[in-house]
Amino acid sequence: MKPGMTKTPGALAASALTAMLALTAPAGAQVLDLDGKTVTLVHNASPGGATGLSAQVLADAWAQTMAGNPTMVVQSVAGGALTKGIDHVMEARPDGLTLGYLAWQGTTRILDPEILQIPFEEFGTIAGIGGSNFLVHARTDLGGGLEGRDEFASLESVKVGGYSPKMTQGMQTLAALDLLGVDWSYVSGMFGDGPLYAALQRGEIEAYPATTAQYMNELEAGPIADGTSMAVWQMGPILEDGTMKKDPALEGIPTVGEYIEAATGAAPEGPMWDVVMYHAEASAPVNWIVVAPPGTPEEHLAMLRESFDAAVADAAYLEQATKVYGSPPNIVNAEEMSGIIADVQNTPEEIKDAMRGLIDRMER
Repeated sequence: MKPGMTKTPGALAASALTAMLALTAPAGAQVLDLDGKTVTLVHNASPGGATGLSAQVLADAWAQTMAGNPTMVVQSVAGGALTKGIDHVMEARPDGLTLGYLAWQGTTRILDPEILQIPFEEFGTIAGIGGSNFLVHARTDLGGGLEGRDEFASLESVKVGGYSPKMTQGMQTLAALDLLGVDWSYVSGMFGDGPLYAALQRGEIEAYPATTAQYMNELEAGPIADGTSMAVWQMGPILEDGTMKKDPALEGIPTVGEYIEAATGAAPEGPMWDVVMYHAEASAPVNWIVVAPPGTPEEHLAMLRESFDAAVADAAYLEQATKVYGSPPNIVNAEEMSGIIADVQNTPEEIKDAMRGLIDRMER
């Protein structure tokens, strides 16, 4: 991939930020000098997808607020089930010239063997970014024909597609099917909305968790409008009041909890619901974690955090990011992201066991 490059004229804002940080930093502390330098924002997915596009949108905005007004380029380091890019940033020099925009998936990486565990807490945490909600999208010719989404709960079985057994939205979908009493099988290896929808059209799978962006750009006015497929329920992060966030772009589509309660007559509970909620609390708010390499000086991290916050609050950034995600991005600040990382590291063993059980069944 040729990394995208952004040159920005925001020297005035960057100089003001540098001056402000100089006043607030401890005596003798210095922000790393980025004037005239090139900062590489590394992501760990293939070029051209939502990760690469959203990383570029962030780089365009961040370069204008970062002290020293550096040039920012975006680089894809894909492979190793997303670990190559993570390792690349983990091993980079803490000189301010390499940052990470990394697909998170921390809620399932804790199931990896100990030798493969990623110490996310060792990064210099800057922020987290979440995209839009996901929705379960299904063919309407299942079970002899579905007239409405309520009939989905009456299916005997359904074949679900996804990226991998450790895809959090796939795990939530299968846990919800267990709660509905619907048998399922799982087909993995389809990385992205396009391959998933193509597999659905070919009949290789019958349902999958789709992004809101795909719903808005392709599904709503296409197969959903013509009745060949339907949106069944949506899944998102948990709000402060304990309810699941509803995406404004998915108006009229119930949350997974609302759907299960309507179908069964009781609010969902038990180990499978705990899995659904675990991912809603610790994964749904954050699709990508924004980090600096371990050992990055604290005063430089302070600049990165403040300049990031300024960048993502800008109206131009929000407009472009919303086009990529399908809905306004969910921004998680450094303190909140550090809390999520700590919570994931302390995941109860019973939730880990429930997830391992689901993965075993997916891989049969």
